[in-house]
Amino acid sequence: MIVYLTMIVQNKEHRGTRTGYGKEDILKMFIASHEMRTSIQSILTYSELLHARPENKKEFIEAIFRNALRLKRLCNNLLDITRVESQTLRLEKVQFDLNELISTVIKDFRNQCDYAGNVDTQNVKVSFNPSGHVFVKADKYLIAQVILNLLDNAFKFTPAGIISISVRKKDKGKALVKIKDTGSGIDKKILPKLFSKFTTISSTGTGIGVYISKCVLKAHGA
Repeated sequence: MIVYLTMIVQNKEHRGTRTGYGKEDILKMFIASHEMRTSIQSILTYSELLHARPENKKEFIEAIFRNALRLKRLCNNLLDITRVESQTLRLEKVQFDLNELISTVIKDFRNQCDYAGNVDTQNVKVSFNPSGHVFVKADKYLIAQVILNLLDNAFKFTPAGIISISVRKKDKGKALVKIKDTGSGIDKKILPKLFSKFTTISSTGTGIGVYISKCVLKAHGA
């Protein structure tokens, strides 16, 4: 699967488009709330096990961290989608090195997975060889969230293989980020509505990460 991101350096404010929720959206929101409850219950269960069986603390602490991280990402995505739908998404633009940001996101993601004992990511290599600096003026937090969402998605559908990331400067203050993986690719059934909210065929995802990423990039003028 290949994902292209285009970021444009412009001073524009984003005004989101208010959309209603249909039956399918409500169902997916229910799935999101179910995932949230599942993570919370897992944290509570492993906390009780940690108290009862402290000799196995490493295993239980890793499980608690893994579920807390999952809960954090879900909450961040739900907060972001709320800001998009309520037309309150505002950009706090600063100048930063895009290569440095991506390197940090990859490192943090790897460290968090390793600390959580996530063996599913150990058979996947991330290839990113930045050359020089690529400075952009954008919302650093939101761009990091976009990279994290797509990186997490690539890992989810690449049980073993390579995820390649590259950055290239373009004209008129633009930068192109290319994320490519050797995973199973995008199912043809969801390809036409890939960037719609709650679009997923995964039993472990909510299908809002790609939608949020699209909205963030659109807010930047992409």
